[in-house]
Amino acid sequence: MTAALPFSEGTVLMPWKPGPAADSAGSVFVSVTDFLAKSEPDVQQIYQLGLELGETWPVLQGAVGVWLWGRPAQLRGGSISVWDSEHDMRRFVRWPVHTRIMRTWHGKVRVAADSWQAERFDIESVWARAGKTIERPHPGAG
Repeated sequence: MTAALPFSEGTVLMPWKPGPAADSAGSVFVSVTDFLAKSEPDVQQIYQLGLELGETWPVLQGAVGVWLWGRPAQLRGGSISVWDSEHDMRRFVRWPVHTRIMRTWHGKVRVAADSWQAERFDIESVWARAGKTIERPHPGAG
């Protein structure tokens, strides 16, 4: 997965983690999440949880792949995930492990998201749109 990074300095992008649907050739559903933490310890815990969730990626049904991203200086981070379908992404959101994490952090972080259907997985198009989400200030900031 190579392309010119559309993200500004200070953005950390973890390597692509392919899922079981990594060879998907049809339309895909893309989701960008953006978490804003209240403190440095919180953001460190969120990053750790994200890495742990990333380890499960190879077995998540319908997962094409994911990048985790962070902006440590802004206490922000999130994911750029690619799915076979919106249904597959929603199954992940309802997954008990994910649900438990979100309940634990409810009220402790602010979450923003963007999602869209794409005719096919094109890295440059995904990064261009995801970059717009990541580059603008978090809606909960300030």
